[in-house]
Amino acid sequence: MSKLTCLDLFAGCGGLTIGLGLAGIEVRWANEIDAHAAETYRQSHPGCTVFEEDVNLLYRRLLDRDRGLPRPGDVELVAGGPPCQGFSGYNRHRHTEDPRNSLVESFLDVVAHLKPRYVLMENVPGMLSLDKGRVPTLLVAALESLGYQARLGILQAGHYGVPQNRWRVFIVAASSGLTLPAFPLPVYAFPRTTIFGATAFRANVVKPPDSGSDLFWQPKPTVTVGDAISDLPEIGNGGGADEMPYGSPPRSAFQATVREGSAALHDHRCARLDELMLARCVAVPRRPGAGWLDLPEHLKPKNLLRHGDRRYVNRFGRLHWQGTFNTILTRAYPYWSAVFHPEQDRVISVRESARAQGFPDRVRFAGPLSSRYRQVGNAVPPPLGEILGQEILRAAGLTSKREFEVAEWDD
Repeated sequence: MSKLTCLDLFAGCGGLTIGLGLAGIEVRWANEIDAHAAETYRQSHPGCTVFEEDVNLLYRRLLDRDRGLPRPGDVELVAGGPPCQGFSGYNRHRHTEDPRNSLVESFLDVVAHLKPRYVLMENVPGMLSLDKGRVPTLLVAALESLGYQARLGILQAGHYGVPQNRWRVFIVAASSGLTLPAFPLPVYAFPRTTIFGATAFRANVVKPPDSGSDLFWQPKPTVTVGDAISDLPEIGNGGGADEMPYGSPPRSAFQATVREGSAALHDHRCARLDELMLARCVAVPRRPGAGWLDLPEHLKPKNLLRHGDRRYVNRFGRLHWQGTFNTILTRAYPYWSAVFHPEQDRVISVRESARAQGFPDRVRFAGPLSSRYRQVGNAVPPPLGEILGQEILRAAGLTSKREFEVAEWDD
């Protein structure tokens, strides 16, 4: 085995695939039901076979050995982020055409059929509290019932070079008898943030070493908003273009890296704010931490005032150059998060959102503007996929260079 071959399920626009590819994993097949996300994926991965269908249909075609589909023994890694709602346990002998089957069960069906050496599952932190916290334990148990060892880790994307506060849950599994991949220790410094709903899984959070416990751990500086987007041209509210010149050279190592292979700037377009939202944007001060509490009384959202909600200070917030992005969502909507540009009176563009996720500029997003934002917000940050891919390759004995330290676990 010279390369690890992969099937990416629930592939979205390809963030995880990009990362795994950068690590050296060969993603040969992918499935994504959303047409615009699938088109983005195809444009970025011309050598990959992309299926655009319900994963349950894909599974049935795998069983039928349809032409062009992988067979058991072809796939060494099955990866993806199946939604976990409705999952209450796994029975591989159930009726697989039952519409009540959850998507995570379908993911596990594919694993059971293809029998890959490794499995990588990704999900949002909210899955930790599903069914009163039982779902993560059930997922690990399901993989163990299929003959795998498995472990769960909660990772902060900002610790791996992403300029964004983004917690994500990963389950990595290896066939019995193989080395189980570890989770890498943080590489970059990042401000401490809260993970809601993770109380029962604190031991699974991958943290930096305690101060003084590891004298050899020297984190790289936090990647900031300025590091990510300060080179991008000025655009107005609702402005921008699908393609334009960069207009300036890279101003940071991050920018130089993401611009590799891209001669022009793409997707630097932003959603248009209506009159009220634009007035709020203009009124938010250009300073760190500014948000809805700094608005004049007549512009403060009435529902936030009515509930006296002072907890979510990032709402209608303005980013600042030395700070980091809030979690990138599927809409650049000021009510939910700080999405106002540090200096310009507008929300961040699709390209700026993609930079916040660590996407290379060569990736061009398909579909209308709303779909492009959604694709970016749903994606796994490529740098996170890359470092996890490196750990899988290391466990498989396919790499000798140890670039990252790994977290120790009491299994």
